[in-house]
Amino acid sequence: MKHFLLGSLSGLVAGGIYGLIKTPRSGKENQQALKNYVDETSDHLQDVSDKVNDLKSSINQLTTEISFVQNDFMDEMQLIAKEFQHEAEPRLRRIQEKSEKIQTVVEDTASNINA
Repeated sequence: MKHFLLGSLSGLVAGGIYGLIKTPRSGKENQQALKNYVDETSDHLQDVSDKVNDLKSSINQLTTEISFVQNDFMDEMQLIAKEFQHEAEPRLRRIQEKSEKIQTVVEDTASNINA
């Protein structure tokens, strides 16, 4: 690992020196080009940072809206379920009564057949 880091550092220094020597621009031009590059990169980083913050804000807003919609939806679904249960109760009672009546008839018929 030590040799890799030493080799990488040497290559970086050697490449930098070679680039400075072989560049077609003067030192001032290189400084200006580097400054422009740093400024553009800073602008791009700021733009990305702003967009990430906008995304976080949008996600928070969406989460809040989903929470409200979910709560409203659940309240409405509970109300619908209670209304359905209230409306179905008399029908279920009639079905139960008819089922008991059928059961009684079947038992009576079975006892008449066996007797």
